[in-house]
Amino acid sequence: MFRIRDYSLLWSGSTVSLFGDGIYFVAIPWEVYRLSSSPAAYGIVGAAFALPQVLFVLVGGVISDRLNRRALMIAASVTSALAIGVLGLLVALHLEQLWMIVVLVFVYGASQAVFMPASRALIPTLVPLELLPQATAMNQLLEPITLAVIGPAAGGLIIAAAGTGAAFLIDSATFAVAVVTLALMSGGAIQRVAAEGPQRKASVLREAREAIGFVRRTPWIWAGLLSAAIANVALSGPLTVLTPYVVKYSLHGTASDLGLIFAVGGIGGVAAAAYVAVRGTPRRKVTWIFLAWAIACLAMTPIGFARAPWQLMVLSIFIVGGLTLGNLIWFTLMGTLVPNEMLGRITSLDAMVSFSLTPVSNALTGPVAALAGVRETLLGAGVLGALVGVGALLVPGVRDPEKDALPAPTSA
Repeated sequence: MFRIRDYSLLWSGSTVSLFGDGIYFVAIPWEVYRLSSSPAAYGIVGAAFALPQVLFVLVGGVISDRLNRRALMIAASVTSALAIGVLGLLVALHLEQLWMIVVLVFVYGASQAVFMPASRALIPTLVPLELLPQATAMNQLLEPITLAVIGPAAGGLIIAAAGTGAAFLIDSATFAVAVVTLALMSGGAIQRVAAEGPQRKASVLREAREAIGFVRRTPWIWAGLLSAAIANVALSGPLTVLTPYVVKYSLHGTASDLGLIFAVGGIGGVAAAAYVAVRGTPRRKVTWIFLAWAIACLAMTPIGFARAPWQLMVLSIFIVGGLTLGNLIWFTLMGTLVPNEMLGRITSLDAMVSFSLTPVSNALTGPVAALAGVRETLLGAGVLGALVGVGALLVPGVRDPEKDALPAPTSA
């Protein structure tokens, strides 16, 4: 795969950018909790990041099927670099206020709504179909290593040594590196997709309806999207908002502790991705998708009862490992069973539905925790997410993709 120049450039830029994202996800809660000790405040910031992805990701998917995907990724990366760079300067100059963070994080989230569907739809055009599972596994291996291991560990150390302002500025610089690698790509694969697909003069609304129709006819996709939407309500807000709160206020930990918890958790993701890269995806793909997601949700339930940071590290291994395994199999199925000419739209619809309630989850986690308690919120949310994941397997037709993968029964 790495002999393919465009794929290698994309992989290199993504590696650096994900490293910066790992720094960001430690720096942003630490900075917000420095300004305000309220989980509700960080919930608002989290909602500001997730909301534009829900609002704009379907449009991002449509334009990624109509326009040059590489150019869209460059524009999105430039926007991200500017938003995070301004945030870093404000923090470094001690001029930041909560509303400024909300606005800049909203811009950052909007840029990701364009970048994400274009990126996922671009990969299948860069490698031969027979190498797509390995390419997907390699990307899933890359993500936990850089985003969930190296980035957070470095982020904690950077914050301890130079503050959150420096962490944001370094994150901004990683987007600039990604822009350079994207600019060096030939763009030939993108042009091939345009030539292979039908000439599209339909409206954005009509193309969106076409993607929705495909999803409605495919049980494993629509059941997965709906279950992921509900599970994300249970998982995203409590996990992202309350884990830093538990570390800072219940365990009296430091930014380095939080970064290390995220980093050690990434080991689970690395292990899951490495296993699939070597052994391939399991035959019962759909079953393993939902079981892996359910395991991740169950692992969240004891977070509020932890007595030491190392306990959160162990739980994080199962959380990130379960999410990575499920997502890896999911994206492999998407890349192989969804027509490439509508893959950008289906991917964006996937993100829109799956994360549609994430802003609500982030915004409500603080008030719910204030009423029910941090422990109780994490416990109830984890159980709910696991039940929804397992329940999706009962939907008629949801496991149809597994029928072709299983050997036919032999007659006696």
